[in-house]
Parts: sequence; structure tokens; C-alpha cells
Amino acid sequence: MKHTFGGPWTQIKLDLLARYLASFNQALQYRPVPSHPFKRIYIDAFAGTGECEIKTDEQTVETIEGSAKIALQTTPVFDEVHLIDLNQAHVHELNKLAAGYGNRVCVHHDDANVAINKILRLLNWDQCRGVLFLDPYGMTVPWATLQKIARTRALDVWYLFPLSGVYRQAANDFDKVDQSKSNSLDEVLGTLTWRDHFYKADGQAGLLGEQEGRIRVATPEDIAGFVHHRLAEVFRGWVSDPLYLRSSNGAPLFALFCCIANPSPKAVELAKKIASHILGKFGTAPTRRSAKSTASDQNFPLF
Repeated sequence: MKHTFGGPWTQIKLDLLARYLASFNQALQYRPVPSHPFKRIYIDAFAGTGECEIKTDEQTVETIEGSAKIALQTTPVFDEVHLIDLNQAHVHELNKLAAGYGNRVCVHHDDANVAINKILRLLNWDQCRGVLFLDPYGMTVPWATLQKIARTRALDVWYLFPLSGVYRQAANDFDKVDQSKSNSLDEVLGTLTWRDHFYKADGQAGLLGEQEGRIRVATPEDIAGFVHHRLAEVFRGWVSDPLYLRSSNGAPLFALFCCIANPSPKAVELAKKIASHILGKFGTAPTRRSAKSTASDQNFPLF
């Protein structure tokens, strides 16, 4: 079974992930000391099947390796890999994939937020460092989950924020943002203040003197900036500027952030150096690259 979704932007995010995972494991292979390195953890919150089919143009569909397979093939290897998916068919494929990698892989058939909470409680984060790939199906990750992740002070998070989903929920006319949409936005943004940041009074009071309406003035980039500020309040290490992943017509679909939970200056310096280098390459020339590329392809001095 193949997981069909996405387009050229899918290849970009997966190539970026592959490069970061290889760099991360190489950099931490013998940290803090060779005789007692950290346990390296990878968590994939929406793991899919290990492969996915993407449309590269209107006529062409291509099968590429998904995030789960990329993580399992990363060298140096992760000590533990946690693959999460709620879809039973996806879990079946993940179990078949995991069977070839021994007991270092655990497949979780569960809601991503529930499974992440369980994993965070089980591990001793004083002795672990890890990467969490948060690539949700729509607006399904509440802000509370991000807060729990940040409290580990040990995870580097690649978060594909559903920018177009938020933009659709935040209707141009605030009166059309019903209770269900408001609740969704409150949950994914973790605050009520988006109302004041995204909307302004339209200056048109009603004929009977009723309160003037409000219209959305925030662009997708404004919303991404608001999210960046919110993330920086939670992830006290560092949060990258967003990398926009766009549709074929140029509309921003997602904003990809790298969020560092570890506030240690040395940890921040290393993670920021790796992430900024990779994001810079993709931000200036987002062409398709092989998902099998590794840190050695980058001519990037890790040490």
C-alpha cells in the first residue's frame, strides 16, 4: 500500500528532513562523551506507510520514500524510532517496514497527540536527545502538545504548520468565523489573541447603530509571523524563520519551522548551525533533490 498525497513541496520537506537527521546523528554520535553518548530518539507523529506517491505535475505521479523509511535508513542510526499513525492500513505497512530493523523500532497505532504524550512520559530526557517530525493531517495538533514537547528540553522539532488550513478557517469576514472554526483556531494557536492580530474593524457601523464589523487584514505571511512568535515563547532554545512550501500557483500551503527545545547555548549553536544551513539552501533554491542525500552531501562542517 502506498500513501498518496502532496506534490513537489512534499519532496522538499522530506529532503530537508533527511539532511537534518543525518547531520543530527553525526553530530551527537559521541556526545556528551564517547563512553557515554546520549540515546538518540526519532519520533514521527504522522508516519504514513514508509512510501508516498506525489504528483510532480498534472500528469506525473512519482513514488518516493516517506519520512519513516528515511529515518530508519539514516546513518549513524537512531537508538530508538517511534512511528505513529492512527490509520490501521498505514500501521500494517509500518509494522512490515519495522520488522527489518529489530527492536529499536516501535510502531504506535494511536492518535498522534496521545502517543506523543505517552512517549514523552516514558523516556528519561536527561539522557536522551531527539528529533520529532510533526507533519499533521490538517489542524490536528493542539498547542498543548507543543508545550509538552518543549518541556523535554531535549527535542528538535520540525513542525509543518498548516498555514492554508488556518487561513481558510479565519474567514475574511469575522462574522463568518463560527464557533467551530473559532475553537479550532484557539486550539491550534493556543491563544485567543489571534482575533486582534488577524482582524481589524472595517469602519462600517450598521444603520441601526450596531457594532461595526471586522475584516481579516492578516496575510498568510502575517499568520506565519504570529505563529513564529508564539513558538519562540514555548521553545526557549531557538525557532527558525518559516520556510514556505507553496502550491504550483505560488500560494503558501505550509510554513515549516525548526524548533529547538534545549536552551543550552551549545545545543542551540549546533542545531541552529545545521538547520540554518539546510533551510538556507532550500529557501534560496527549492529544487528537487534525492531524499537519500546525507550530511556529507552538504560540504558542511559539523564540528
